[in-house]
Order: sequence, then structure tokens, then C-alpha cells
Amino acid sequence: MQKFIDVTIKPVLIIGGLGTAAAGLDAFFPRFAVENIQKLAFIPEYTIFVQHWGIMVCLMGVFMVAAAFKESWRMPILLYGMIEKAFMVFLVASNLGQPFSGGFLAPAVMDAIITVWSVLYFVSLRRNVRP
Repeated sequence: MQKFIDVTIKPVLIIGGLGTAAAGLDAFFPRFAVENIQKLAFIPEYTIFVQHWGIMVCLMGVFMVAAAFKESWRMPILLYGMIEKAFMVFLVASNLGQPFSGGFLAPAVMDAIITVWSVLYFVSLRRNVRP
């Protein structure tokens, strides 16, 4: 499993990070992102919340890309990302019957893949510590 992690860590962090950083569209173009990506009605009163969420998720993606090249950043970035992404998957899965969940299916699939990969990453670290 360690070889798999070693071979995939940079591509996972770069590709997953870029996909995650795409949420920056919500921060800078909230109406466009909400209506065209999340497929929701844009509610002007929620603009600040949408923009705040967008920049937080965007920065998570930027830090994932940085962690691809800065090994000392990997543990905290992957731990936080795994928890955040697992929760997003949970939210989408628990709301699948709702019409508002449709625009979040593709990000949830990506987040599920990154969550499973992150679990494997942490399991591989644990195996390297054991005698």
C-alpha cells in the first residue's frame, strides 16, 4: 500500500486540490456559481455566506496543492481535508432525495475519493510506525 500512496500522493493532492479550489468561483462569482454549478436559486441575502464558504474551500484546495510539494504540510492538510470532505459527502448523501443536492453530486464524488485515499494514507503512516 505504501508504494500506491507514494506514486499517487502528488497527483491526488494536485488534481484534488485544483478541483477543491474551484469553489473559489463561489467567492468571486457567487451568482454564477450558485446558479450554474450548484444549480440553485441565487438568494442575495446569502451572498456573504456563499462567498465565505467559497474562499474557505478554495484555500483548502490551494493548501492541498501546496502540500503536494511541501511534505511537512501533508499531515494537517490531509487530516482537516479528510474530515471536511467526509462531512460534505455525508451531507450530500443524507440529502439525496432533495432537489438542492443535485448540484453537489460531482463534488461529493470527488470528496469521497479523496476521503478514501486519505484514510489509506493515514493507514500507511501507521503501518510505517509499527516495528
